[in-house]
Formats: sequence, C-alpha cells, structure tokens
Amino acid sequence: MTDKPTKSTDGTVQLSAAAPKVQITPAAGAKAPAPRIVGANVDMPAGESIKKSAFIDRVIARGDLKKRDAKPAIEAALAELADLLAAGEELVLPPMGKLKAVKVKDLGEGAQMMTLKLRTMKDGAGLGAGNAGGAQNAKSGVADAGDDS
Repeated sequence: MTDKPTKSTDGTVQLSAAAPKVQITPAAGAKAPAPRIVGANVDMPAGESIKKSAFIDRVIARGDLKKRDAKPAIEAALAELADLLAAGEELVLPPMGKLKAVKVKDLGEGAQMMTLKLRTMKDGAGLGAGNAGGAQNAKSGVADAGDDS
C-alpha cells in the first residue's frame, strides 16, 4: 500500500487506506506457553437406564442406611438439583464435578429438554468407592491414622 493519494483520469483523488505498522516484540525472558495436550472426543458406550427406585437402592447399598431414612433425603436432593439446573445455576459437586445446563428447550405443558455439561474432576477424584484411601486422604489433606507429622 502507498501512503500517497493517486489521481484518476477525471481529476478525482482516490485515497487508499493506511494500515498501521505494528511490530510485536516479546518481553525480555518471556517464553511461549507450552502446548496443552487434550484427548480426542470419544463416544460413551450406551449403558442401561437407571430408574429412581434402582438409584435409591444403589445409594442404600453403598452406606449403612435404612430405606425409610434415606429415600426422603435422596428425593429431596434430586428435586433440589432439578430446581437449581432449571434456574440456570452451576453445581459444583465433588467428587462428581461441575454440572450446568447449557441449553434449555421448552417442550410445552411444563416439560423442558435440558442439555447439560458435566466437567469431571481431575487427578483421580470421582473414582467412587474404588479410590484408594491414601490417595483420597492426600488430596483432601486429611492424615492417615498414625501420621503425626
């Protein structure tokens, strides 16, 4: 590009846009950030559909709970989760991760279709009952029995 205007044959002056000359110099001692390697998207295998009663039975089997005590608490927690997601709030539920609704479609008659995004925890969190106690204690900062240091 030129900074000088040009004249056409009919005597009018045509101006050209001047582009700024920018020179980028990195700060002294600055390094480019290392690239972060991210795994490719993988389709999840289709699992079975779990109904609420089977879910409640699984929760009861994990702990030493009685069904009459656990069922109202689980149902209240599920209702609260549904209300929070419908309100557009983000849930942070360790060890599961962050859960939020990214899209909502009204289906009529009070029904909605929600697209949810779940970002799981890193470093082995959320492995459930199979997680080693030592790794879990190291992550949470709780000492094992006998550790006085």
